Amino acid sequence: MEARLDERDYQMITDRVLQQIEKKYALVPKGQQVQQFDEWVGIKAFTNKLPVGKDKEWVRLFILPLPAFKNWVINLNAGQGRPVRINLTKALPWIMDHKDEIDWNRSLPR
Repeated sequence: MEARLDERDYQMITDRVLQQIEKKYALVPKGQQVQQFDEWVGIKAFTNKLPVGKDKEWVRLFILPLPAFKNWVINLNAGQGRPVRINLTKALPWIMDHKDEIDWNRSLPR
């Protein structure tokens, strides 16, 4: 059996393959590229976005020192006068993915 394809058939096949690739890999055509910058926030703004209400000192002690946050936190131990900045764009999705692994009931040391 022989299949005969014309230019229109090839175009339909190409369009379908491209649609599947764009969908699977979330591709954006070159002319439509949007540059996204990471959003950096202070510790108070970060704590307000958490799925569980926690004090900023609790977050500073139990969340921000985690190894995953190494590149997402600035000035954690810089001292007074230097505000802590957290990359909300990267840190919040990590929190949401690991919220069941975090012990939200830990108490602050006295």
